[in-house]
Amino acid sequence: MNDFATKDRTPDDGALSPQERRILALTCTCHFLTHMFILVFPAVTIPIVDSLGMPLENVIKLSFFMYLLYGLGALPAGYIVDRWQAKRMLLIGAFAMGTGLALAGLFASPRVIPLGLSFVGLGASIYHPAGLALISRTIKRRGYALGINGVWGNLGIASSPFITGILSWLFGWQTALVVLGLVAFAAGLLLGTIRIDETTIETKNDGAANGSDYLKYYLVLCLALLFGGFVYRGNMVLLPAYLELKTTFFHQLIGSLSFIEMQGSSTLAATLLTSLVLVVGVFGQLLGGRLADRHDLRYAYLGVHAASVPFLLGMAFATDYVLVFCVALFVVFNLGMQPIENSLIAALTPTRWRSTGFAVKFILNFGVGSTVVYLIGIVKTRYSLETVYVFLAGVAFLLVSSIIGLVVVSRRVRHIRN
Repeated sequence: MNDFATKDRTPDDGALSPQERRILALTCTCHFLTHMFILVFPAVTIPIVDSLGMPLENVIKLSFFMYLLYGLGALPAGYIVDRWQAKRMLLIGAFAMGTGLALAGLFASPRVIPLGLSFVGLGASIYHPAGLALISRTIKRRGYALGINGVWGNLGIASSPFITGILSWLFGWQTALVVLGLVAFAAGLLLGTIRIDETTIETKNDGAANGSDYLKYYLVLCLALLFGGFVYRGNMVLLPAYLELKTTFFHQLIGSLSFIEMQGSSTLAATLLTSLVLVVGVFGQLLGGRLADRHDLRYAYLGVHAASVPFLLGMAFATDYVLVFCVALFVVFNLGMQPIENSLIAALTPTRWRSTGFAVKFILNFGVGSTVVYLIGIVKTRYSLETVYVFLAGVAFLLVSSIIGLVVVSRRVRHIRN
């Protein structure tokens, strides 16, 4: 029997060098900004509905090309990074996201908004192939560095609704987009001053999966990645609006504060609440990392995804406190599976194909998965907004089934571990 186990480098017990800390400062900041800016649009969907007089499902569709390019752009970005410089590509990504947000805010129309958001998607697509490659090539304590990097990505996810909601409440959604666009430009200029050395360090070979069957296992995993992209993107694009429409307690709390006027406070309350429930994803990442290091990756992946399904389904029927409870636990599992998933990809791809393996993941997760915005519109129009979460729970069931398929086809392999 083959043992498809990755053999990570022996961690360096010493502190990170100044060079490695500078690299982490660059990559963690870009990771934070990437996830923050890609989730700005969901936080302003209801204000756009009110401003443009469009149905919610049509407003959501304005983001289609942003999420499509977010995924599809990963492969050419990775190709360029391998032949140029990761830092320069990261800076281009920051400037592209800033351009897109400012464009969508300044020229707010159903024709210009998708164009601006497309620039956001292209800019965001650069981070994962550039940032992850830079860390893996230049930092000895790779696992430790990737863990820190992942936490900053989750903080970007959690803070986006909060920051966007505050800006939108104070100045309006168009000004909020312009301000965030300027922030992206300023961040790009500041990050450009960080001096790093991108020379690849000499390390022992990781020892990718051996044997003729690993490609078959990876293809089955790709099916799970596709379904996972539908579930993740469907929830993320809808969540702020869904919480605004299905919860009242936090809105009442915000409205009770004398210094906050009621106009726009429902969107503010929903975006703040979204940030609060998403921040628990940080704990999910830590949990997923521990599971990935201690258990067979297949069964950890299966268990975490299976645990998320009841809470995703519960979101279709719950309101107020119960809904927030379901969302928070779903986020723990849905974001917590990422270290396990990335470990599986590393275990099932040879070293020379590692970047390609991750690029395929982002194409499936964020590119093909972006088509869910159209499926959401169809389900919402024909049935109801709540039924959308029943639909997503059904997709999550298919996701779990595909992981079971991975377990079955790889049953002759004793262990797939970090």
